[in-house]
Amino acid sequence: MIAGSDPRIVCGARCVWWDGIGKTVLRGPHHVPCCPHCGGVLFEYADEATWWAGIMAYELDGHSGYAKFIEWLRGQCFATHASAVAAYRASGGVYG
Repeated sequence: MIAGSDPRIVCGARCVWWDGIGKTVLRGPHHVPCCPHCGGVLFEYADEATWWAGIMAYELDGHSGYAKFIEWLRGQCFATHASAVAAYRASGGVYG
């Protein structure tokens, strides 16, 4: 794991997991941060403010409920956006 004081936020390139970089696992000979559930590689954002700015811009662009969905999604790994949305709806969430 990466030090807890690192402000970076990471999200899945092949899954929809996201969280702080300190929640990742290091894999491979170069110790690349990966999703702790599926081992997938990740995209990186400088900090949580940068992450949420993008989320809020998307919500304000006509995607009502997106921010609450992303908040719910934190720390969970789903293989696809569609499977994550289905699980969110099954839990009572409203999005899309």
